[in-house]
Amino acid sequence: MSFDTGKTILGKLAFLNRYSLDAPLIAVLWQTVLARDLSVELAVYHHLILGSSVWLAYSADRFSEPFLPSSQTAKRYEAFKNSRRSFLFCWVVCLLIAVCSSFCHLDLQCLALGFSLASLSLANFCLCLLESKRGVFLPCPKEVRTACILSLGCVFFPAYLSKDDFPEILFSTVLLFLAFFMNCLYVSKWEWIEDKKRNRLSWLQKRPGYLKTLAMVKYPLAVIVGILLLLVGLEINLFMHAFCVTLFVIFLDFFLSDDQDKREAIDLGYCIIPLTLLGIEDVLGL
Repeated sequence: MSFDTGKTILGKLAFLNRYSLDAPLIAVLWQTVLARDLSVELAVYHHLILGSSVWLAYSADRFSEPFLPSSQTAKRYEAFKNSRRSFLFCWVVCLLIAVCSSFCHLDLQCLALGFSLASLSLANFCLCLLESKRGVFLPCPKEVRTACILSLGCVFFPAYLSKDDFPEILFSTVLLFLAFFMNCLYVSKWEWIEDKKRNRLSWLQKRPGYLKTLAMVKYPLAVIVGILLLLVGLEINLFMHAFCVTLFVIFLDFFLSDDQDKREAIDLGYCIIPLTLLGIEDVLGL
């Protein structure tokens, strides 16, 4: 497949990023990966609750952008800026779906833990707004907070339903966090110019040298996960998914020149790779 063909595919799938649909799709797919790894059966409502919750968080961030001072609207914010009433209607409907599904299907303990996680997400959103408006940054960068909350969201239902030991669940959570943290780092790296124009640089983006050094995490991560994959056997498991997305990020960084193309491609890769591996697993009956 040529790079021109790849760009054409990116263009056709750009609506996923434009309407913040890539984030919930990533969350649902990686939740499925983790559930299979932990031998847990998830119901449709588990995916519905997680997907709608992630979309609520990411779309709220997009919608808040036009109201920030000195901001210049990027393409992915245009849909929310130009259709505010439609967005608010969809957001409220999605919120009702998430809340009603949770109360209908989850027990009290799961609800309490779930709303605690939702509170963390809301707190992170408020902190991001505070950092953008006031320029007051916390010791824990936005990229770390986002990766942590997203990984906890993906592991929440599989861990709650799993009978596996805590160390195994913790290890899976850490591996998932590293995969998402790498995504967040490179998104910050490739969006540096656009975020600077909008006066919305994160703490790490204000330190490009530090950001560049941290972004090198993909190399040791690829080596470590590759070794672990060889030790446990070349099976389609969480190690295989993490290894493939790490190689994908390395490929993007080396072979694509335009930062915006990289930015659009990385989230699609985090969707397509697990979707492909899950499909192969189903077809081969592994």
